[in-house]
Order: sequence, then structure tokens, then C-alpha cells
Amino acid sequence: MSFLYKILGNFRQNPRAGCQNLTIRRQPVWALLGLFCGAFLGGLPLNAASAAPATAQATAAIAPDSPALRKQRWQAVDLAKAGHLAEGIQQLQALATAHPDDPWITADLIILLRRAGQNATISQLTAALQPRQIPSYAWIDWAKALRDEKQFARAKAVLAPQAAHLPLDGQILYAMILAEAGEPLAAVRALPTVRTPGLTPTNLANMAYVHRLAQQPEAALTLTELALQREPGNRWALREQVFALSALHSAFRAHHIAQQHWDWFSLPEQQQLQASMATEMVRSGYDERKRLDRIHRFAERDVPLQQALTQLQTNRKAFANNPRLLLTTQYDEIYVLRELRLWKQAIAAFEALPQKPRTASDATLREIPDYVRTAAAESYDADRQPKEAIRLLNSVVTQYPGSDVEVFLSLYYAYLDAEEYAAGEALLQKLHRVTPEWTRGAKGSPNWERMDVDQVWVMDPAYRNDLATAEQRGRQLMNDAPFNTGSINTLATLENWRGWPEQSLQTTRLAQAYSPRERSTRLNLAQDYQDLGWNTRWGDEVEDLYRLFPKDESVRKQWLAWQDRRDPSIVSEYTTGKSRGNSTAANPVTGNRDQEWLTRLNSPWVGNWRAFLQHHWIWSSYDEGPISYNRVGAGAEWRHDRKHLWGILSNDQFTGQHVGLTLGWSQWLNDHWQYSLAADTYSTQTPLRAKRAGFSGKSYQANVYWRQSESREAYVGLSTLAISDGNKRIDFSAGATQRVFASPHHISSIGMDVFAEHNTRPGGDYFNPANSQSVNLRFEHQWITWRHYDRSLIQYFKVSPGYAWQDGYGGAPTVDVFYEHKWKFSRTWNLHYGVGWGSNVYDGGREGRLYGLIGFGGVF
Repeated sequence: MSFLYKILGNFRQNPRAGCQNLTIRRQPVWALLGLFCGAFLGGLPLNAASAAPATAQATAAIAPDSPALRKQRWQAVDLAKAGHLAEGIQQLQALATAHPDDPWITADLIILLRRAGQNATISQLTAALQPRQIPSYAWIDWAKALRDEKQFARAKAVLAPQAAHLPLDGQILYAMILAEAGEPLAAVRALPTVRTPGLTPTNLANMAYVHRLAQQPEAALTLTELALQREPGNRWALREQVFALSALHSAFRAHHIAQQHWDWFSLPEQQQLQASMATEMVRSGYDERKRLDRIHRFAERDVPLQQALTQLQTNRKAFANNPRLLLTTQYDEIYVLRELRLWKQAIAAFEALPQKPRTASDATLREIPDYVRTAAAESYDADRQPKEAIRLLNSVVTQYPGSDVEVFLSLYYAYLDAEEYAAGEALLQKLHRVTPEWTRGAKGSPNWERMDVDQVWVMDPAYRNDLATAEQRGRQLMNDAPFNTGSINTLATLENWRGWPEQSLQTTRLAQAYSPRERSTRLNLAQDYQDLGWNTRWGDEVEDLYRLFPKDESVRKQWLAWQDRRDPSIVSEYTTGKSRGNSTAANPVTGNRDQEWLTRLNSPWVGNWRAFLQHHWIWSSYDEGPISYNRVGAGAEWRHDRKHLWGILSNDQFTGQHVGLTLGWSQWLNDHWQYSLAADTYSTQTPLRAKRAGFSGKSYQANVYWRQSESREAYVGLSTLAISDGNKRIDFSAGATQRVFASPHHISSIGMDVFAEHNTRPGGDYFNPANSQSVNLRFEHQWITWRHYDRSLIQYFKVSPGYAWQDGYGGAPTVDVFYEHKWKFSRTWNLHYGVGWGSNVYDGGREGRLYGLIGFGGVF
């Protein structure tokens, strides 16, 4: 018997967590082989006393071998017991070759091979055998050998026929095999109850292992604590306690306990504990960030996740030789990088995965956890790669139709960023239809996911240029949730988008009363301050927001707009045209060429002031020769509180001649009404032929502008040009515009413009009728032909038919047609160019004019 103890003490431990060593009790000699089979590699103890009756009964069902053969078999067993295990195995293998149908030889050979750790040989030896063909005293070793070979179905089949009659150790072994075979519920049912007499601490530890595999870590922890109460230093109970704590998200406590017996854990297990600790850091870091957000400690919100990222990156290097843990660490790292808004790093880490996800098939993508694909998709979308985001998110929601609402909303935004508005609308309509308002189907516990859907539902029409519907939905949502800062801020955003910053500010201040430090509230305040011209407040708000949320895209856009004030800017436009007439007695219009070029270079803003240089060139050719204005000037402007003051001092090409001073003032009285006044002591509105004749003019103008919203506006203007020849030209203009159609990529409007002019001294050297009037209808359409975030191409069309009158000549139809491309190359630089044709009547003669223009603007 001492030899058995020696052999068992030298057995190699099974690396599977929870498999225990064996404690053997002295048993009657006749049960020695049953006892021998109870000592299994890395397995659990077999109570041989209780096994003996079942063993004897099962063995009796198999015919005994001949006395001579039995003697040879026993000699081989005795040889192994004497310390010559290899020789004993060789003798039994020779007997098995000579007597292949003898079950007793096979049974003994299984036991000795198990002692030698030759599990694969046992698997091959028994490949065609059924348990009923082999004496039952070999079943335990047989099952454990198959278990160690990961052949759980075969191991289960060995023990299943006598499962109801197995001893305690056998019952627990059977339960462990069931759990490892993927039958956790059956495994738990197969376990003895905790009150069963005779359970050892190691038995309890193995029972805990089964519960842990069955995703019942609480029960596993209870069993390990009971085992450690009975035997505080039990190695297997302590190991299971560590694993149960880790499964219960107490990775740091598990790691602390494990470090006290670090040599009891294999290197892969140590690494697993390290990985679990990092995962716990991620989880707690995410929760801590939400807590810090709730108490408005935004500057610290990312610190816990940054610490988790550092640990993950350390683990990634340490797990280079552990592919499984390396992969899970990479997964967690992608998630954390996304949460820290490190989009490009998250994408790089995702594309470095062994599955090669950028080019992987849908089936391969499904092997990547959904939270990793979602994090990568949101990173792609933030990095302006919405098509890839759509591919990944579609793979998630197809595989998991019950995914969180956040995943579907991410897909919705990716559709919009990819300009796939129809797909986004269909998805949102479905979400709005199926997401319940209450968590239990009845009023009582609100479903916060529904609030997220409702807010997107409100904003959706705005993304499609239907701000009126969006505002209507926003007011209804605010009425339904009057104390929810999210619904209040959503409405405030829409009011700002409709061009009502004063009204938006009032709504935002209501949200500010409930949650003054909320990011959305402060963003709305910043936008309103900007639009109201409260530059100091705007700058203070934006700078602080950027300090707290430097990677937030909305904050960053506001901050960049604020930074633009520190840089010079330019705007320039050039127009050229050519007109033709019949040049007959009945049609005195001969036609001419004309050009105009206006360029303005602005300095950075200093407070509410900035300076500018301006060049204005107007040129036209006539029968008597060309003539032009070539004005160069310097000026300054002031903007604050929706008030605008400007002035410019100009002359002809720096010659000091024809010096003119222009002054202007405009003010928004509220969100709907604006007026402006301007005066110019040397006006370029004076006709060029009047200038050739040596005359100059002074102009005065007043305008009133009314804007109900983005869909409806009107204007009225009155101006006087006092020409030095004594003529006073008085112009009246008015017009209105109504939007009639809007969709994500198309906006159509109709309008009407009326014009009337009176000259106090008609005739002279320039076109100067006593009275003239015109009325024009205007049809406009703009088509967003291409758009990718800040870059876009818009095609603009305008057709303006009308009718004009002139004293002494009656009336005649007119028309103007214009087509333009508007490019945005970046957030700050743009280019536009267009071509048009118009037909008008002067002194009864018709003139056709073909013209074109090109212009650009930007911030340096």
C-alpha cells in the first residue's frame, strides 16, 4: 500500500481548474483494484468502501478469466505495485495482444496506463468498447482518462449506466464531466446535496467547480467557504474560492488571495487572474466615470479608464504566448479606446485582430464579441468611415436582434453619416414602434432607453431639413417630460437651429436651472451666446467645455469656431458678363462687357473689433470706351449683442482721390426682426457713365428684414442716391421667400421680388428713366449632390421670370436663369462658381446678358 501512496504522490496535476488530488483510505484487499482505480490523475477522491458493492455486482456480470490467465494478470499488477510500472504495462499489453477479448486484462491495463499518464493510449484501447464490456472497477480511471483527453461525451457514456449507483466521489466526477460536456443544469442535478454525510472539503471544492461552470458563482463561493471552514488550508477549496470571486467581479480580492499561494496556480491561471483584474478595472472605470459625471467632476472622468488602458497594454505584452488571453485583452483594449474617444487607436487595434476584420466575411465577424464590433463601429463612424461602421453594426444586430437600443441608435447615426437617410428613417421608425415606454408594460417604471429613442425621434426631421416637424415633436416631448433636461435641451437645440437664439436661450436656462453643469446644457448656452454675439461669454463657456471634454466632437466644433476668431480670413468674388442688343433704331441697346471683383481681407478679432482691407473693382465697356471704379479701402467693424457697426475709408487706387467714407449699422431687435442703415459719401452705385461725365454720388439706405423661421422670410428696402448732377435716385425694394419642399438632399423655395425706382432729373448721360418698376417670381432649388461631413457639393438653380415697366415705353417680360456649384472643402474653406443668363428691356430695347461668377472664402 505504501507504493500506491508513493505513485499517487508523484502524479502530475491536471491543469483544469477545480480538478483535485486524491486522499486514499486503507481498504480490504479484495477492493484493492477498485481503490486503485479511485486514485485518478488530478481528479477527485473515490470512496472505495462505498464503491465496493457496486463494483462487485458489476464485475460479477462478466465471466471470470481462467485461473492461469488470472495468475499472469495478477503477476503484472504485482510487478507494477512493486515499482516497475512500465514492465507491468508491457506484460499486460502482451497478454492483451494474445487475449484481445479478455475484459479483465483490458480493465487492469486501463488502470496501469492511467497511472503512467497514458490517457491517449487508453482512449485508443477502448475506442470500440462499451462500459458493460469492462469490469466496473476500471470505469473511473477510464472516464478520467477520457476527460483529460477532452473527450467529455465518451467519459459521460462510461459513467452514465451506473450514475445512480456511483459513490460520492463518482457522483461528483460524473457531474464535473457533465458540466464540461456543456450540460450545466444536468451537472448540478447530478451533484449530492451539501448535507450529504461524508463530504470532504475537497468534495465541496469540486462541487463548487461544477457550480462555477454552470454560471452559478454565488453557490460556488458558498461551497468553498464551507470547505475552508472545515479545512482552512485546503488547496482546492482556496483555488475555487479565487475563481468564484473572480467570476463574481471581485477580481482584486481574488488576486490578493491567490498571491498568498501563488505557486498553487499555473502560469495560465495567474495570467487569467491578471486579465480578470484588468477587466474589473475596465468595468469599475466605466461605472466610476458615470458617477463622476453625475457629480460634475468632468476633469477626472477619464482617469479610471486611462488606468485600465495602461493595465491592458501591460497585459497585452505579458500575454504574448497566451493567444486566448491576448485576444480577450485586445478586445477589452478596443472597448476602452473607444470609450476614451481615441478613435484612430481603436481602429488600429481592431484591424490588428487575428480575424482581419476589415476584410473578414460575415461569418468571421460573428466570432468577434458584439461589444467589440460595436466599439469599433462607433470608432469608424467618429473617424468619418460610416460605411465600415454600418457593416459592423449590421453584423451585430443581425446576429443579436435583441441588442441594446444604443447599438441600433449607433447604426441609425452611421446611416445618416453615410447619407443613407431612407435606411436610417426605417430603422428609427421600427425602434420608435417597438421600444416600450415602461419597463414592465404599465406606467410605473420609465424605460430610459425609450427616452433616448424619443429624443432621436424628435431630431430626425431636423436632419432631413424639416425643422418645423422636429420642433413640434420637441415641444410635445418636453410637455411629456417637463423636468427632463434631455428633452429641454433637445427643444433648445431645435429653436437655435430655426434661427431663434433668444428663445433657445430661455429654454436652455430652464435646463440650466435643473442641471447647470450638464454638457448638453452648456453646449446650448455656448451656441446661443455665439449667435447672440455675446463673445466674452461664448469664449469663457467654450474654453471651459473644451478643457473638460477635449475629445467631444460637438465641443470641439464649438472650440474650433472660437479659435477661428484668432485667425485672419478672406472672402472674394469675381463676376463677368456680356450683354447684347439689336442696335437698331427700334432697339438702341448695343450691349457691353462688364466685370466686378470684390475682395475683403479680415484681421483676427480683438475683443469685439476687427480691421479689414477691401478692394472693389467695377469695370464696363461702352461704345465710347471702358470705364471703371477701382476702390481700395481700410475699415473696421464691431459686433456685439446682435448689433453690427462698420466703417470703411476708401479712395481710388491709393491715389487719395475721390475719398469716400462708408458707415453702417444693423441690429436684431429680436429673433424675427432686423433693421440696417448705411451711408456712403462716394458710392459705387453711381452709374459708370455718370462717373465718366464727372459726377459722383452719395447713397443712403435703410432695410428691414423679417424672418419667421428657416422656411419664411421677407424684406423691405429704401435707398437714395444723390448724384452730383442734381438727380436723386430713389429705390424701393421688397420681397418674400417661402420654402415649399425639403428633404435630406433637396430644398425648394418660391419667392417674389418687387422693385420701383424714381429719378428726380430723368435723362442725361446715363440710363435714367423717370420711373421704372418690376415684379419677379423666383423659383429656387438646391440639391446637396455630395456630402461627407464638412465637405460637400451643392447645386443651386434659380429661375426668375418677371415683368418690367418704364415710363414712356410700357411693359415687357423679363427673365433670369442662374445655375451654381457651391463647394465646401473643409470646415472653413469654400468655393462657388456659376453661370446665368438674363433678358431685360431698356428704353424699349431688349438686352440679353450672359454672365458668370466665381468666389471663395476661408480662414487662414
